[in-house]
Amino acid sequence: MQFQRITSVNDPALTFIKTLYEDAFPPHERRDWVSLLGLVPDTEEMHLDLVYAAEQYIGLITWWEIEGCCFIEHFAIDAALRGQNYGARVLNHYKEQIPGTIILEVEHPEDSFAVRRIAFYERLGYHILTLPYRQPSYADPKQSFPFLLMSNRILSDQEASPLVEKIKSKVYLRSLS
Repeated sequence: MQFQRITSVNDPALTFIKTLYEDAFPPHERRDWVSLLGLVPDTEEMHLDLVYAAEQYIGLITWWEIEGCCFIEHFAIDAALRGQNYGARVLNHYKEQIPGTIILEVEHPEDSFAVRRIAFYERLGYHILTLPYRQPSYADPKQSFPFLLMSNRILSDQEASPLVEKIKSKVYLRSLS
Protein backbone atom coordinates (compact mmCIF):
# COMPACT_ATOMS: atom_id res chain seq x y z
CA MET A 1 0.00 0.00 0.00
CA GLN A 2 1.25 3.47 -0.89
CA PHE A 3 0.39 7.06 -0.12
CA GLN A 4 0.56 10.03 -2.45
CA ARG A 5 0.34 13.58 -1.16
CA ILE A 6 -1.86 15.65 -3.48
CA THR A 7 -0.16 19.01 -4.01
CA SER A 8 -1.67 20.16 -7.29
CA VAL A 9 -5.28 20.91 -8.18
CA ASN A 10 -4.51 19.32 -11.56
CA ASP A 11 -3.60 15.91 -10.18
CA PRO A 12 -5.52 13.25 -12.16
CA ALA A 13 -6.25 11.32 -8.92
CA LEU A 14 -8.61 14.13 -7.89
CA THR A 15 -11.36 12.63 -10.05
CA PHE A 16 -11.37 9.52 -7.85
CA ILE A 17 -10.92 11.55 -4.67
CA LYS A 18 -13.85 13.87 -5.47
CA THR A 19 -16.20 10.95 -6.14
CA LEU A 20 -15.18 9.13 -2.96
CA TYR A 21 -15.27 12.31 -0.87
CA GLU A 22 -18.78 13.22 -1.99
CA ASP A 23 -20.06 9.64 -1.70
CA ALA A 24 -18.57 9.00 1.74
CA PHE A 25 -19.52 12.22 3.51
CA PRO A 26 -22.86 14.03 3.62
CA PRO A 27 -22.73 17.73 2.69
CA HIS A 28 -22.70 18.97 6.29
CA GLU A 29 -19.64 16.82 7.06
CA ARG A 30 -17.45 18.11 4.23
CA ARG A 31 -16.19 21.23 2.58
CA ASP A 32 -17.50 22.17 -0.82
CA TRP A 33 -15.11 20.81 -3.45
CA VAL A 34 -13.75 24.20 -4.52
CA SER A 35 -12.90 25.06 -0.90
CA LEU A 36 -11.09 21.77 -0.43
CA LEU A 37 -9.10 22.29 -3.62
CA GLY A 38 -8.19 25.77 -2.39
CA LEU A 39 -6.43 24.24 0.61
CA VAL A 40 -4.31 21.82 -1.45
CA PRO A 41 -1.62 24.30 -2.53
CA ASP A 42 -2.47 26.93 0.11
CA THR A 43 -1.50 25.39 3.43
CA GLU A 44 1.34 23.42 4.90
CA GLU A 45 -0.86 22.29 7.78
CA MET A 46 -3.50 20.36 5.79
CA HIS A 47 -2.62 17.26 3.82
CA LEU A 48 -4.77 15.45 1.28
CA ASP A 49 -3.38 11.97 0.71
CA LEU A 50 -4.44 9.36 -1.83
CA VAL A 51 -4.15 5.72 -0.76
CA TYR A 52 -3.41 3.21 -3.50
CA ALA A 53 -1.93 -0.21 -4.17
CA ALA A 54 -0.93 -1.96 -7.37
CA GLU A 55 -2.12 1.04 -9.38
CA GLN A 56 -5.60 0.79 -7.82
CA TYR A 57 -7.00 3.74 -5.92
CA ILE A 58 -8.19 2.66 -2.48
CA GLY A 59 -9.03 5.69 -0.39
CA LEU A 60 -8.34 9.18 0.86
CA ILE A 61 -7.37 10.87 4.06
CA THR A 62 -7.28 14.56 4.89
CA TRP A 63 -5.37 15.44 8.01
CA TRP A 64 -4.02 18.50 9.71
CA GLU A 65 -0.78 19.13 11.57
CA ILE A 66 -1.88 21.32 14.45
CA GLU A 67 0.31 22.36 17.33
CA GLY A 68 -0.03 19.61 19.92
CA CYS A 69 -1.86 17.07 17.76
CA CYS A 70 -2.78 15.69 14.39
CA PHE A 71 -6.43 15.95 13.37
CA ILE A 72 -7.86 13.49 10.86
CA GLU A 73 -10.58 15.48 9.15
CA HIS A 74 -11.75 12.92 6.58
CA PHE A 75 -10.91 9.28 6.03
CA ALA A 76 -12.62 6.96 3.56
CA ILE A 77 -11.96 3.71 1.76
CA ASP A 78 -13.70 2.98 -1.55
CA ALA A 79 -16.97 1.17 -0.70
CA ALA A 80 -16.11 -1.70 -3.07
CA LEU A 81 -12.89 -2.34 -1.12
CA ARG A 82 -14.14 -2.10 2.45
CA GLY A 83 -13.78 -5.14 4.65
CA GLN A 84 -10.36 -5.99 3.20
CA ASN A 85 -8.35 -4.51 6.09
CA TYR A 86 -7.29 -1.41 4.13
CA GLY A 87 -8.76 0.98 6.69
CA ALA A 88 -6.85 -0.57 9.57
CA ARG A 89 -3.64 -0.60 7.57
CA VAL A 90 -4.02 3.06 6.63
CA LEU A 91 -4.71 4.23 10.18
CA ASN A 92 -1.90 2.10 11.59
CA HIS A 93 0.45 3.64 9.01
CA TYR A 94 -0.45 7.14 10.18
CA LYS A 95 -0.15 6.16 13.85
CA GLU A 96 3.39 5.00 13.11
CA GLN A 97 4.31 8.07 11.04
CA ILE A 98 2.75 10.81 13.16
CA PRO A 99 4.27 11.33 16.58
CA GLY A 100 1.97 12.28 19.40
CA THR A 101 -1.75 12.70 19.70
CA ILE A 102 -4.14 11.91 16.86
CA ILE A 103 -7.73 13.11 17.11
CA LEU A 104 -10.67 12.28 14.87
CA GLU A 105 -14.43 12.80 14.89
CA VAL A 106 -17.08 10.12 14.77
CA GLU A 107 -20.86 10.13 14.78
CA HIS A 108 -22.74 9.27 17.97
CA PRO A 109 -23.59 5.53 18.11
CA GLU A 110 -27.19 6.04 16.96
CA ASP A 111 -27.20 3.51 14.13
CA SER A 112 -25.41 0.27 13.30
CA PHE A 113 -22.94 2.00 10.96
CA ALA A 114 -21.81 4.43 13.65
CA VAL A 115 -21.56 1.62 16.22
CA ARG A 116 -19.37 -0.41 13.85
CA ARG A 117 -17.23 2.64 13.00
CA ILE A 118 -16.60 3.35 16.69
CA ALA A 119 -15.75 -0.31 17.34
CA PHE A 120 -13.34 -0.24 14.37
CA TYR A 121 -11.47 2.74 15.82
CA GLU A 122 -11.46 1.18 19.30
CA ARG A 123 -9.90 -2.01 17.90
CA LEU A 124 -7.13 0.19 16.52
CA GLY A 125 -6.45 1.71 19.94
CA TYR A 126 -8.55 4.87 19.78
CA HIS A 127 -10.52 6.04 22.81
CA ILE A 128 -13.71 8.09 23.01
CA LEU A 129 -13.04 11.38 24.73
CA THR A 130 -15.50 12.55 27.38
CA LEU A 131 -15.29 16.20 26.33
CA PRO A 132 -18.67 17.26 24.88
CA TYR A 133 -18.19 18.19 21.24
CA ARG A 134 -20.11 19.64 18.33
CA GLN A 135 -18.61 19.74 14.86
CA PRO A 136 -18.81 23.29 13.54
CA SER A 137 -20.53 23.73 10.20
CA TYR A 138 -18.27 24.29 7.22
CA ALA A 139 -20.68 26.86 5.83
CA ASP A 140 -22.61 28.50 8.67
CA PRO A 141 -20.96 29.64 11.91
CA LYS A 142 -24.33 29.43 13.70
CA GLN A 143 -24.70 25.69 13.01
CA SER A 144 -22.98 22.69 14.58
CA PHE A 145 -23.55 18.96 14.75
CA PRO A 146 -23.16 16.52 17.66
CA PHE A 147 -20.14 14.26 17.27
CA LEU A 148 -17.76 12.35 19.49
CA LEU A 149 -14.03 12.81 19.50
CA MET A 150 -11.67 9.88 19.60
CA SER A 151 -7.94 9.86 20.17
CA ASN A 152 -5.05 7.42 20.09
CA ARG A 153 -4.39 8.53 23.68
CA ILE A 154 -6.67 8.81 26.67
CA LEU A 155 -7.05 12.54 27.22
CA SER A 156 -8.72 14.33 30.11
CA ASP A 157 -11.14 17.12 29.26
CA GLN A 158 -8.48 19.58 30.43
CA GLU A 159 -5.95 18.11 27.98
CA ALA A 160 -8.42 17.82 25.10
CA SER A 161 -10.08 21.23 25.39
CA PRO A 162 -7.17 23.39 24.13
CA LEU A 163 -6.52 20.93 21.29
CA VAL A 164 -10.17 21.09 20.24
CA GLU A 165 -10.08 24.88 20.25
CA LYS A 166 -7.01 24.80 17.96
CA ILE A 167 -8.78 22.33 15.66
CA LYS A 168 -11.89 24.49 15.46
CA SER A 169 -9.80 27.58 14.74
CA LYS A 170 -7.50 26.02 12.12
CA VAL A 171 -9.89 23.64 10.40
CA TYR A 172 -13.41 24.99 10.69
CA LEU A 173 -13.12 28.74 11.13
CA ARG A 174 -10.70 28.77 8.20
CA SER A 175 -13.47 27.47 5.93
CA LEU A 176 -15.65 30.45 6.85
CA SER A 177 -13.08 33.13 6.08
